[in-house]
Amino acid sequence: MSEGMEQRISALEARLAEAEARLQRQEDVEAIKRLQRAYGYYLDKSLYRAVADLFTDDGEIEIAARGVYKGRERIHDFLVALLGQGVEGPVHGHVGNHFQLQAIVTLADDGRSASARWRAWVQFGDLNGVANWLEGPYEVQYRKEGAVWKIASLIWFPTFTTPYADGWSKTFLPASQESAEMPPDRKQSHDGRTAPEVWVMPFHYLHPVTGREIAWPPKGKG
Repeated sequence: MSEGMEQRISALEARLAEAEARLQRQEDVEAIKRLQRAYGYYLDKSLYRAVADLFTDDGEIEIAARGVYKGRERIHDFLVALLGQGVEGPVHGHVGNHFQLQAIVTLADDGRSASARWRAWVQFGDLNGVANWLEGPYEVQYRKEGAVWKIASLIWFPTFTTPYADGWSKTFLPASQESAEMPPDRKQSHDGRTAPEVWVMPFHYLHPVTGREIAWPPKGKG
């Protein structure tokens, strides 16, 4: 085989390896999106065992100002006790639709971990009872264990919570606080605030054009 042919074969092999790597990264991003969307659908119907099983053994969840619950079983117990009010599974007359939108997924260079930001739009309430609208961003960390992506850390804080009957032009409700009956394993990881207060959940990614870190207020300013 001539030297020129060997060089062409080598170049083709390099291009093939590069294409395979790009394909694998795209498949990983799609698997992460599927994982997170499954979380939303299970949460809709209060299938808390299925939700908890999406997490790593040492996974963490942090919802509003309730603090951090660590470990798959603690996550399950938290979901049942504080979101499900002690009940696992769908409840007659209850609506808990959980729309997850605007995904930005950032895969680590090694392809074994990733971060994502999502926006949740929530209908939550009971027939002839309390009904609220909620909205806010998720920041989620993922880890690939073997060939399977799992949630390693999930943080969500409401931009606002408002009664369905009033709407956000009239009434804002405070974020949920720590439970005295089921204290968290760790205090909340951020100084989250909900409307009418102003707060921006930290972005895990850099500005896609300038490459700068975006924060509000800007770092170094109060």
